[in-house]
Amino acid sequence: MRMNGLRFMAFAGVAMVASSWTLAGCGSSQTNNLAPPPRPPDPAQLTLAPIRVARPTWSNPAANPSAPTTPATPTGGRGRRPTTMSMSPELAAPVLAGANEAVRACYKGMLALSPQAAGSVTTLMRVAPDGSVSDVEPIGNTDPSMLLMMPCVLNAVRARRFPATRSSSLLSYPFVFRSGEVGGPTANLPVDVVRPRPGEIPVPNPEPITVRPWRPTLVPNTNPVRMLTRDMAAEARPDITSLVDTCYGAALAMVPDMAGQFGLRIAVEPSGNVSRVEVQDQNSLAGPFRECVIVLGRRLQFHSSGGGAVVSVDISLSQTDGPAPSAPVTPLVPGAVVPGGSPAAITGPIAPATIGAPSGGGLMPMTGSAPPPR
Repeated sequence: MRMNGLRFMAFAGVAMVASSWTLAGCGSSQTNNLAPPPRPPDPAQLTLAPIRVARPTWSNPAANPSAPTTPATPTGGRGRRPTTMSMSPELAAPVLAGANEAVRACYKGMLALSPQAAGSVTTLMRVAPDGSVSDVEPIGNTDPSMLLMMPCVLNAVRARRFPATRSSSLLSYPFVFRSGEVGGPTANLPVDVVRPRPGEIPVPNPEPITVRPWRPTLVPNTNPVRMLTRDMAAEARPDITSLVDTCYGAALAMVPDMAGQFGLRIAVEPSGNVSRVEVQDQNSLAGPFRECVIVLGRRLQFHSSGGGAVVSVDISLSQTDGPAPSAPVTPLVPGAVVPGGSPAAITGPIAPATIGAPSGGGLMPMTGSAPPPR
């Protein structure tokens, strides 16, 4: 009886082990029969139609030829020669107002780094008798965030041309900057009041420089597609155009004759975000413009897809005849410095301006006499 019980227990144990091996084998067979997950598609290689960005220059090569002059006066036996009027706020205001749009382009480019940056800058300039600006510098306590675009602002003012006068003049002109970014400052920003230099003519600027930072307008799809197509990528073409225009506008304030061609290569993640931007130009556009395009390019949006894409587009930059636009421009920054850039202009180094210190030797000391009439 006892022997029969032992035999039964041994048989039961063998049966359990065999059953375990069988189940394990079935499970392994089922696991091996599962198909591997599908491999995501490679990034699509897409080339968009070329983009041409054309802008009028910001320069002001000549003063208003209709500027009033004083009556002609005799000059002894040498005949008569006209003598132009003295400088005044009324004479200077229309000329300096022409700098506002170029300075607006400088500010728009700077907002790529700090969308809520705001403040004021007062410029002091020496105007030669022939109407050219021989020197210009910032004065007063300028917000440090404004230093980034100071070379661009000073260059925009330096390009002004005034009617000829009897003697050199010293003018001051303020700029107040307000960001249109949501959550940005909305109250009136005070202009730093600086004690006038001897002979200085303050010129009021009634127009605040208000700019909305550049933002892409494309609304990405909510349901990703398996592969991004050329037509879908082309929906971002208007944003690429406005981006380059923003950077080109500011660059022209620093380098008035800038023009050329370059390739833009954009790496798009499956999410539609941009992971990398390359400017292919053999370094002909190196400097703030290049950095502006790269910084803003990373903010582009594309439709989401299974494998992402590499989008390429050729872009040409040119200038048109005619005056610069009088309405706020959409796009650009630089001859001023942009994120990751340096104060160097595209064609050569530009020394960064120092607030409160003379640039190029200074304009006039705090004390002293006004320049004598000529």
